[in-house]
Amino acid sequence: MIPGNQYFNLSVQLESGIRLIQAQGHRDPNGTNQIRLCHFNCALIDGGSLEEYLLTTKAWLEANPKEIVTFLFVNTGVPLIRWIEAYYRTGFDLISYEPPPDKRYGRMKIEDWPTIEEMVQSGKRAVTFLSGGAREYLVPWLLAEFDYTFETDFGNESPWQFSCEPARPRWPDSYIPNRLSLVNHFLYAKFFGFRYPDAAHANRTNSASFEIGALGEHAARCRTRYERRPNFLLVDFFNEGDVWDVEHGMNAF
Repeated sequence: MIPGNQYFNLSVQLESGIRLIQAQGHRDPNGTNQIRLCHFNCALIDGGSLEEYLLTTKAWLEANPKEIVTFLFVNTGVPLIRWIEAYYRTGFDLISYEPPPDKRYGRMKIEDWPTIEEMVQSGKRAVTFLSGGAREYLVPWLLAEFDYTFETDFGNESPWQFSCEPARPRWPDSYIPNRLSLVNHFLYAKFFGFRYPDAAHANRTNSASFEIGALGEHAARCRTRYERRPNFLLVDFFNEGDVWDVEHGMNAF
């Protein structure tokens, strides 16, 4: 299945140490009210329902009481009410972090975020970002991604294209906002014009080396550019290459 970008399911990812989970939320092609987590197209690969994801994560958090998990959901046009229903039905709303009202709508700086210890003590150990459709005055635990973060470009087809500059949302040249940073580090290949995750070069793409196109080089360059370590590194095929070596290196100092 060429649209897939990970070899392992959610449970394995969490047990392996992944703490940022990214997925695309789609309307169910069968017409139910459930949100399906598919990559590109549900007819190509369907990763299950949002409720299944939330229940799996909730059970894992209950078994690991000192851990934090962040979701980044790309909303492909699913109405907000469907997201709300999934969170209410699974009880995930009760463990989801809510920023203070005066820190919403683009006013939250990096230093305003609670520490892991504070989140553990509060019982709010899940953070959810929606790429679109969030309405925090209605649902304060579904966060509008680009009010709190910035991302680098994600449409990379060449190792030379990896950038550290904010691509979403756009900012004035050379400006790095005081927000959470997400560095997209994965490549696409093409097949008759169809773009798909480049698994063939994942080992090199996720390498800890300082060669152009390697995760190690990209993360280090962005750390220098931001004058702080990136908050999130988003990779495909996390088990390939040296993802954990890079992660440990970023967190070591």
